Amino acid sequence: MITTDILIIGAGPTGLFTVFEAGLLKLRCHLIDALPQPGGQCSEIYPKKPIYDIPAYPEILAGDLTDKLLEQIKHFEPGFTLGERAETIEKQEDETFIVTTNKGTKHHAKVVAIAGGLGSFEPRKPPISNISDFEDKGVEYIIKEPEIYRDKKSSDFWRRRFCFRLGNFLVKHCFRSYPYSQKK
Repeated sequence: MITTDILIIGAGPTGLFTVFEAGLLKLRCHLIDALPQPGGQCSEIYPKKPIYDIPAYPEILAGDLTDKLLEQIKHFEPGFTLGERAETIEKQEDETFIVTTNKGTKHHAKVVAIAGGLGSFEPRKPPISNISDFEDKGVEYIIKEPEIYRDKKSSDFWRRRFCFRLGNFLVKHCFRSYPYSQKK
């Protein structure tokens, strides 16, 4: 069982900054996140997207923000349980908590902080019956490195209901665009 002062559910920017604040108070932290790396949506969905509302940074890429937060908390040596989702929280008689993940990892803490943002990330897939046949073979739900799409062919499907977060970048710099027509 992993024991810590504060258990933080969610290793996105809020969870990482919580480690910093707790570390200043000499409290040990451990983070749980369903994603395989810290950073939440900033690292998983749009690491190359600029963010404009972070104090002291007029503009910073989401992935760079994650890197800076990890650098800032390194001194406090937080623990991480990544690639696992918190499933249960049980309050103990001594007023502490035990949190168990979907893989059975148990964590014991005096305080549990939930910094889950929008919750564990799962893509919204278009209602196309055989879409899974093309996943990782051209159909992507997350664009981490927009440059790999430079000069690639694509349909204008992004204009429809299921648009990419980085659509403007992709259209300006990456795709030769072809009209998409939906057969009825």
